[in-house]
Amino acid sequence: MKRLCFSIGCLLLSTGQAVASEGVPAEVPTLVELSAKEINRIVCPGQMSDLIFSEEKGLTGHFSGNNAFIKFTAEEVGGKLKYSKEPSEIYAVCNGSVYTIIGAPAEMNAVTVRLALPKSETVEKNIVRYKNMPLEKQALQLIKEAYDGVFPSSYQVIDKKQPMHLCPDLDLVRQQVVEIEGVGLRLKSFKATSRLATDLELNEKTFLAAAVGNPILAVAIEQHNLKPKQSTRVFVVERKDLPAATVSAIDTGAER
Repeated sequence: MKRLCFSIGCLLLSTGQAVASEGVPAEVPTLVELSAKEINRIVCPGQMSDLIFSEEKGLTGHFSGNNAFIKFTAEEVGGKLKYSKEPSEIYAVCNGSVYTIIGAPAEMNAVTVRLALPKSETVEKNIVRYKNMPLEKQALQLIKEAYDGVFPSSYQVIDKKQPMHLCPDLDLVRQQVVEIEGVGLRLKSFKATSRLATDLELNEKTFLAAAVGNPILAVAIEQHNLKPKQSTRVFVVERKDLPAATVSAIDTGAER
């Protein structure tokens, strides 16, 4: 079996100085748009122990481990399927707390709803995770987690696409923002697509722009050489504890 290796060409920097995607809080009724036709997922930052909803309101669902799955049922009327248009209450019991979701059916793709840890617990877990790491290793750890697409439940993961203008050679779309509260770090994930008719070589310094992040601690590019119309992922780590400032670059590398 061929082993796949990913080399992070990473630029570390030293400085002079959507409700559902952000996480539904416990005990606070929260309105969330869900897909009217697809299976929606609810993610608990721990163990899911119960899922309560009304079948009479056109809902079906089940839970297993830290996941629950909810779908609006359809009724056949005149040979056509008719889906519910009315919001319905969904109660998820996660880590001993009750989360109240007001699910509003909408014409959209399947939705993943994340249940948020209490703020104090979130901060404590993050501090314990990073307290013995130098700042550079913290950035590399966060980039590796982003590459794998698997984050600890104490992170706040916000999936929201936003096109950004950086340079004429690239189409750049921000895909995800990850907040690590209590540590002072934020990660942004981008999709960069070449607009050239010839090969394009990317450099980390290209992404040192205020539109991308400020102040930036690290930049990592998954694939540096792009064919015409080819895309790659770019990860940017910001320091939230410092004001926007002039940065100087330190080239480093990590391999996984």
